[in-house]
Amino acid sequence: MGKVINRNFLKFLIVIIAFQDVAAGVAGSIMADIIAAFPDYNPTIVMLVATFPGLIQIVPALFYGKLSATFKKRTLLFTGLILFMIGGVMPFFIDSLPLIIAFRGLLGLGVGITMPLSVDIISDFFDGRERDFLIGFGTSTIACIGAIFFQLGGGILADSFGWQYGFLTYLFPIWILALTFLFLPEPEKRKIDENQPKQRVKTPRVIYAVSLGQIIFSALVYGYVTNISVVIQGENLGTATQAGMAISVFTFGTLLAGFVFGRIKHIVSVSYIPLAIFLTGLGMLICFFSHSLTMIFVGSVIGGAGMGIGLPGVFARVTEATPKNSNTSYVGLVVAAQGVGGIMGPFVFALILDALSKDIGRFPLAISAFGLFALAIVWFVLVKLAKPASSPDIEVTT
Repeated sequence: MGKVINRNFLKFLIVIIAFQDVAAGVAGSIMADIIAAFPDYNPTIVMLVATFPGLIQIVPALFYGKLSATFKKRTLLFTGLILFMIGGVMPFFIDSLPLIIAFRGLLGLGVGITMPLSVDIISDFFDGRERDFLIGFGTSTIACIGAIFFQLGGGILADSFGWQYGFLTYLFPIWILALTFLFLPEPEKRKIDENQPKQRVKTPRVIYAVSLGQIIFSALVYGYVTNISVVIQGENLGTATQAGMAISVFTFGTLLAGFVFGRIKHIVSVSYIPLAIFLTGLGMLICFFSHSLTMIFVGSVIGGAGMGIGLPGVFARVTEATPKNSNTSYVGLVVAAQGVGGIMGPFVFALILDALSKDIGRFPLAISAFGLFALAIVWFVLVKLAKPASSPDIEVTT
């Protein structure tokens, strides 16, 4: 490294990069106000303010491997953060819905760069259990703290001064930009032993398999996110505020699990991802059978804990599967897969509900639960059948 830096301070600088990973949720928390502000537009179009960043972030995430091999990590970080802040704050200054959606796309480009980077840069500086802890702490704990901050902060500003003020929360990451610009060193490129015999092979299949699993996982979780409030309010189990609390409890479970991800991965070294998927499904199943708000909260925290193990789990698995002497990073594929799953979710559930003539509410929770159980079983069988392997010293082509 070009700079001498305290190891604990380096960890802090790295994990705070994940703070804005899921910050696009500001628009979701003030969506009712945005829809009211543009009565001439179809509400579905207005909702693009919330959903468009997730779609656009797929693009840079897909090409993150090429970007990280071409540009310095610090350059990518600063580019991503600047795009994030410009795209996030500009809706405060404009009244045109198409322009607002366009700038939200710019925010999505920033997230598509910083999200895989927040994992990749951990692997550049740390390995083993230290790396696993930081991946879990960053992608689950810090990202959830950021999500809560942006949603609450945006909602408070919008309620106090008007919906456009909610977008001013996107100025907050300027302190992350300043600290990392001043103190974060550029990671060294992975050294390739010229005397090491090499063979040219395709990208390890496990990376594609994990990414496919992440698409399915993200799509199935959609059943909870969009239906838990319908169950709570539609069956008079609680108010709109309490329905929002259920999702907050889910997020809190994810946050807590991020603290212990490294330890869980060490204890369940092979089956930690199937375990995470099973816990998420168990949480959905508890919510499906629950007829009290308390039990829905219990199911939510269990499902969130599964998410808090699963998301860093797939990042860690892809990192481990990456050949040691390869300068290509594949964590962007996981981010892209997560985005694709989130986009597919509404369409998949709509098709299933239409085919079975079922309504929204409890039934999608059952679909999520049993779909996740099936995915956990398949994943468990595959990891048990797979031969133990470490990252090979090979040159990879895509």
